[in-house]
Amino acid sequence: MHRLNRCLTIAAAIAIAAITDPLVTANAQQPLFPPLSQQSETSPSTPSATHAATPRKRKHKRRIVHRTARTTPKAPPVQVLTPTDPKDRLSTRLRLGDGVRMWRPSRKQIGVSYAPGGSDASTPGSFRFVVDRAKLSKYLMGTAPYIKRSPMNAKAVVDTAQATDVDAQQVPAKIIPEINGAALDLKAATDLVARSIEGDPATVHVVLPVVVKPAHITASQLAGINARIGYFVTKFNPGDVGRTQTVRRAIDIIDGAVVPPQGVFSINGTVGERTAERGFGKGHVFVNGKMEVQQGGGMCQVATTLFNAAMLANLKIVERRQHVRTIPYADPGRDATVYWGQKDFKFQNLSDAPVYVSYKTTRSRAVVSLFGKAVPGRNVKLVSHYRKLGDRHYTGVFYRVVTNPDGTVIKDKPYYSNYKWTPALDFSR
Repeated sequence: MHRLNRCLTIAAAIAIAAITDPLVTANAQQPLFPPLSQQSETSPSTPSATHAATPRKRKHKRRIVHRTARTTPKAPPVQVLTPTDPKDRLSTRLRLGDGVRMWRPSRKQIGVSYAPGGSDASTPGSFRFVVDRAKLSKYLMGTAPYIKRSPMNAKAVVDTAQATDVDAQQVPAKIIPEINGAALDLKAATDLVARSIEGDPATVHVVLPVVVKPAHITASQLAGINARIGYFVTKFNPGDVGRTQTVRRAIDIIDGAVVPPQGVFSINGTVGERTAERGFGKGHVFVNGKMEVQQGGGMCQVATTLFNAAMLANLKIVERRQHVRTIPYADPGRDATVYWGQKDFKFQNLSDAPVYVSYKTTRSRAVVSLFGKAVPGRNVKLVSHYRKLGDRHYTGVFYRVVTNPDGTVIKDKPYYSNYKWTPALDFSR
């Protein structure tokens, strides 16, 4: 109400002024208040008129809230250095590899520097590098242990994916190929890397030269093997340290032996003389009716285990001798004794495929597996009998019965053994 009275008062005052003021009279044709569409922020107006025409609005103070957005910092972009980057030529990383592993040193790290007259400001093609060969050789020497690899021979193993009974005869087998060994040729590698960089400044990849160490047994040498044809296990006492040392050492030497078709395997010929220098220990041996402790004691168990496996594999036994007394790791008649320079154990492979000897030890067992060519339908049975005739007197017989696929049965010549000894050879004394 107060505002309305005030507006009327102002309007009356303006009307009186218009009658008396010639300027207002001259402009009487113009409207006193132009339409809002014709008003603008630049139109001149008196504060009182504007206040009267536009009602005052209550101003509200805006509350400004400053919020910080949560952002994940971005990883710095990967800088790709090329030989043509004028400021990064010495920091450019190279690729040095042997075909298996790769190393990424910078040029500066391996002793590369500009040749006289060259610098970061040089244009591509107008400079050369020189290499500090001593620094390069030191770097490459650090890669040598990682390049060095021992060769791994090809071998025959039981194919467990097909085998249903690992103790059965003629278990399916497979051949694992050989892997050649390698060693870094340090001198040749140093020379090759240095010449490559000095000859072409753009060089970024060099294949390091290595010396190949071929495996002794290749998969081609085992061609024709498709089954495990013989398997036997004996126990030993690991607490008898010297004897166990001999057993493990001899088995380690025999493991991986390959007997070609018509070839003959010999224990003495394969293992060699049993000396301390060659890693053999001391154990009990029977010599001239006496029991003595000598270097190489324990070899008879190695021969006995192999003898039984060879019988199961239907291999021809060329030479086998019995002990003078019974032994704890095989029944009477199923043993084989050896002595360097006097007694040996030998068998012959009469098949048309090689025979591979896999010989291992566990904590207290000697385990031999013979791999060769399977004869489907063939069955081998070992028969042994023994009699005790006295306190230190036993007799034994051991032979093989082979049933061929056509049904024919072959009984091999029996091995007769006679054991009779004096108290001097008793283990308990």
